[in-house]
Amino acid sequence: MVVHLPGEDNPYNALGLDRIKRIAEKAEQLGVNVALENLWNLTNLSYVLEQVESLRIGFCYDCGHHYRYYPGHDLLSMYGSRLMAVHLHDNNGSYAQHGLPFDGTIDWSTTMKKIMETGYSGATAIEAMNWDYENLSATEFLHKAFERAKRLEAKSHARC
Repeated sequence: MVVHLPGEDNPYNALGLDRIKRIAEKAEQLGVNVALENLWNLTNLSYVLEQVESLRIGFCYDCGHHYRYYPGHDLLSMYGSRLMAVHLHDNNGSYAQHGLPFDGTIDWSTTMKKIMETGYSGATAIEAMNWDYENLSATEFLHKAFERAKRLEAKSHARC
């Protein structure tokens, strides 16, 4: 499962950390992974990943959020060893996130290379929304998303 920790305006505290530790215990009992997604929350994310050493608590890498909020941080080098989920979408550096890959400003060659370097082999989600694609039917949007996913896959294989 993927969890969004609070943003920077709600700093971590003992109560929150205790709750995450209880979630970790339950996740271990049930064999469930809990991936913490990077949003506008790098301080909280870093703190929890440093404080909770459970193999069931890990990192969900969201490339669009990464390049929108923390482009100067190498999140995959920092937390790639704990990678449990990947969300791929593009953005143009403004509010318009969750576009289809290759429709924004993300350098996909670099991004896919960094993901491959982590050794991650789990599921990857194209987390695009149809907000900027209102001229496409749902079927057309899904076909376009599938074609973009194949392009990303080709980039990842080109780096192996």
